[in-house]
Amino acid sequence: MKKSENDIPVVPKGLLVTFVLVTILFPLWGFANDITNPMVAAFKNILLISNFESSLVQAAFYGGYALMAIPAAIFIKKYSYKKGVLIGLALYSIACLMFIPSGMAMSYPLFLLSYLIMTSGLSFLETTANPYILSMGDERTATRRLNLSQAFNPMGSITGMFVASMFILAALNSTSETGRRQMKELADNGTPIYLQEVNSQLDTVADLTTVTSEPEWQESKKLVKKAGALAGALQKGTFLLDNKNAADAEAVQTAIAAQPQGNKFKSAIEAVAVVMQVREQPAPTKAEAERNELFVDGRGLELTLALNEEAPLLAKADEQSWKAAEKSLDQAVAPAAKIKAAMDSGDTSEMAAIPSLLSNVKTELEAAQKNLQSIPSASLQAHQKEAAESLNTIQKSDLGIVSTPYALMGGFLIIVLGIFAWKLPKTTEGEHGGDVEGLDLKGTLGRLFHNKAYLEGVVAQTFYVGAQIMCWTFIVQYGELELGLSKSTAQNCNILAMIIFVSSRFICTFLMHYISSGALLTILASGAILLTTGTIFVEGYAGLYCLIGVSACMSLMFPTIYGIALDGLGDDAKLGSAGLILAIGGGCIMTPLQGRIIDLPALDLGFAELASVRASFALPLICFIVIALYGWRTFKIHRVAK
Repeated sequence: MKKSENDIPVVPKGLLVTFVLVTILFPLWGFANDITNPMVAAFKNILLISNFESSLVQAAFYGGYALMAIPAAIFIKKYSYKKGVLIGLALYSIACLMFIPSGMAMSYPLFLLSYLIMTSGLSFLETTANPYILSMGDERTATRRLNLSQAFNPMGSITGMFVASMFILAALNSTSETGRRQMKELADNGTPIYLQEVNSQLDTVADLTTVTSEPEWQESKKLVKKAGALAGALQKGTFLLDNKNAADAEAVQTAIAAQPQGNKFKSAIEAVAVVMQVREQPAPTKAEAERNELFVDGRGLELTLALNEEAPLLAKADEQSWKAAEKSLDQAVAPAAKIKAAMDSGDTSEMAAIPSLLSNVKTELEAAQKNLQSIPSASLQAHQKEAAESLNTIQKSDLGIVSTPYALMGGFLIIVLGIFAWKLPKTTEGEHGGDVEGLDLKGTLGRLFHNKAYLEGVVAQTFYVGAQIMCWTFIVQYGELELGLSKSTAQNCNILAMIIFVSSRFICTFLMHYISSGALLTILASGAILLTTGTIFVEGYAGLYCLIGVSACMSLMFPTIYGIALDGLGDDAKLGSAGLILAIGGGCIMTPLQGRIIDLPALDLGFAELASVRASFALPLICFIVIALYGWRTFKIHRVAK
C-alpha cells in the first residue's frame, strides 16, 4: 500500500546527523544577513555619507549572491554538496577577518569588498544547503523539510540583530550625525559651527516664509502643520545660538555622564515596551530634566558645548565682529519665540503677524551671518585641525566597534569549517551524482527555461528578497526620522519583528498541512500588502506597528517560493537552486533605490505631505503585489499542491 504523505518521515533516520549539520548553516547566514542590515544606518552616521551611499553595503552584500550563485551551482553539480559547503565557509570566514584591516584603514570600499566576498561564500552555502536539504528524503515532504531547516534561520538572524543593537549601535560614540557633519564642515572648509548654525536657521526662515506666503495658508491643515514644525525648529535654533544658560553646559554634561548606565538589555526591552505603548515613558532623571529645561534636548546640549568651545576663539580672532554677531543673535530670539507662540495659539489674527516677525528674524540672522563671515578663517586653523583630529578619532573608534563582531565570527567559522570537514559525509544517499565526466548545462538550462513555475518563482524570489531587505534595513531610518527613536531602539523594534517572524514561521509551517503552498503564499502576500500600505500612509507609532507586522507575513515566503519553484526538478534542482539564490541579488538593486528615495524631499500629495522615508516603502509594496500574483498563479494555474 502506498504511504500517505503524513506517514512519510520528514527526515529519514539514516540522514538525521547530516540533516542537523546542514541545518546549522541556516542560522550562520541568518546572522550575517541581520547583523549587516543595520550597518546601513551605522556607516551613514560614521562616515557621513548619504542613504544611497550607505545602502551600497546591501548592494555589495547581496551582489555576492548574484556574482557567485551560478558558479557555485556548477561547482556542486560537478563535485559534491560537501565541497560546496566547505568553500562557502572558507570564503565567509576570510571575509569576516577582512573587517580588521578594513577598520584600521578606515576604508569604505574595503568594507564593501569584504561584504562582497562574504556573500560569495554565503552564496555557496545557500546554493548548496537548500537543495541538499530537499534531497534528504522523499520528494513529497521536501518543502516541509526545507521549511523545518529554514525555521532555524531566524535564530541566527535574531542573534545578529541583537549583536548589532547591543554591541554595535548602542556602543557607537554618542556624537550625533548633525554634530559630526558640523565637525567635518569645520575641518574641511573652516566654516565655524556658529556660522553653520546661522546658515541653517536662515534656511528655516526661507522655508517658513515660503509656506506663509501661500494664499490662505492658515486654512490648510497641511501648511499649518508644516509651518508649526518650522516655527518650532526656528525657535529652538535661535534660542540655542544665544542661550543664556550656556555657562551651565559643562556641569549638566558631567551630571548626565555620571548617571548609572544600568543593564543595557533591560533598558532595550523597556525602550521597546515604551514604543509599543505597553509601558509609560519613564520620567527623566534630575540631570536629564535639567538638560531638557536649559538646552531643549541632548542635541541642544551637544551644540551648546561646541558653541562654548568656539565662542572665545571667534572673539579672540575679531572681537568687534564677534560682539556685533552676538548682539544680532540675541535680537533674533524674541521674534522667533513669538512666531512659535503664534503657531501654538492657532489664532489666525496672531498668525497674521508671522511674516513681519520673520522679516525681523531674517534681518538679524543675516547681520550675524555677515559679521561671522568677516572673522578671518586663518586665525581658526588650530580649531579646524582639532575638529579634524576629533572626527578622525571618533570614526576610527566606531569602525573598530563595527569590525569586532565580524572578526570574532571569522574565528568561530574557522572552527566550524574544521568540524564540517571532519563530520560531513562526502555524499549522501539522497544526493544525485554522475556529473563528474561532464555537465549537461545546455539541457538543464533548456528544461529550466521551459518551466513557467520555476521562472516565475525566480522573479517572485527576487522581489521577496528585495522586500525583506528593505523592510528590515530601513526600519531603523523609519524609527529615527518619523518617530525620533535612537538607532539602537529602532533596531530593537527590528528584533521584535524578527521574533514575530520566527513565531509566524512555525505557525505557517503547521498550516501547510492543510493549505496548499500557493494559497498560503497568496494569503501572506495579501496581508503584507495591507500592512505596507499602512506603513506608508498611517502616521505615528501605528505606521511603525504596521512595518513590524509585515514580518509575520514574510515568515514563510522564501522557503515556500523556493519549494514551489524547485518542485519536481530532480537533479536540475542543483542549477535551479542557483537561479533562486541569484534572485537574492534583487536586494542589491532595490535597497539603494529605496535609499535614494529617502534622500529626496518630502512628497507633496496635495492634501498632505508624505515624508520620503514613508514614501520609500512603495517599493516593498510593489514587491508584495508581485508575490501575491505568483501565489495565485501557483494554485490556480500551475497547480502545485504541496
